[in-house]
Amino acid sequence: MKINNIILPIILAITLTNCGVPQKEHDKLLSEVKNLEEKLDECNNGAEKLIAQIEKAFQEKDYSTTKEKINQLSSRHPESSKNKEFKELLSQIEKIEEEEQKKKEIEEKEKQRLANLNNTGMWRVGFYVDEFGEPTKDGYITNKQLISGTFSNTATQDSRLNVKFLISNSTDISIQLYEYAKNNPVKAYSSDSYSVQMQDSEGNRLKLRAVNYSDRLSFNKTESKKVHNAFMKGGKIEFRIKEIDTPTTQYNFSIANSEYYDNAYRKLKE
Repeated sequence: MKINNIILPIILAITLTNCGVPQKEHDKLLSEVKNLEEKLDECNNGAEKLIAQIEKAFQEKDYSTTKEKINQLSSRHPESSKNKEFKELLSQIEKIEEEEQKKKEIEEKEKQRLANLNNTGMWRVGFYVDEFGEPTKDGYITNKQLISGTFSNTATQDSRLNVKFLISNSTDISIQLYEYAKNNPVKAYSSDSYSVQMQDSEGNRLKLRAVNYSDRLSFNKTESKKVHNAFMKGGKIEFRIKEIDTPTTQYNFSIANSEYYDNAYRKLKE
């Protein structure tokens, strides 16, 4: 049925209604108008028409229109045998949209990674020097700015602390602690052991152990790897350090955002 063949009588009926026709004719025209409106609605929203629109929209991957038309079919034509099939199609569309959303998130993350490929955040790559003060080929990662924290012992409470990381590789990580935010790191004249509690950006808490043989707290290979993995996740990382033989000596600090450590580590290995 052509749309114009329906609309024209409606317009004519309305025109005649406004021209003072008898009530009987008026009612008859209104009835015809209503009948024509129903036919027009059936033409636009009939079961067959909706089914065709659903199949076309799905084929064209227009999932928004597909879902809209499926809901219309279910509401207007609950008796349609296609409703069951299209209900399963809705579940299929939901899975497709979830997969597309995940794909978009992965693509966006990769786009951001490539855009920040040379960004090392709070980290920088340096090189150790030889006995003449000349740079060697042995590199390390450290923080660009000293990390602030606090320390306490029998003589002081919550005094200023500065922290520097020295990362030669994923299995060789050390920490230098500068009490009172001065220039000389805490030293050991034999060996001092420390218990280290670390909380990564995902809230995981790890108990580690470090030993100071000179001027830095060094983790063994296994413990270093755990710290390295936490840095690779990025985000906030917290440390609570306690000297085992003198538990009143404690050091607390956190890294607000360790993002782009992975870039620094890549540069170290280049």
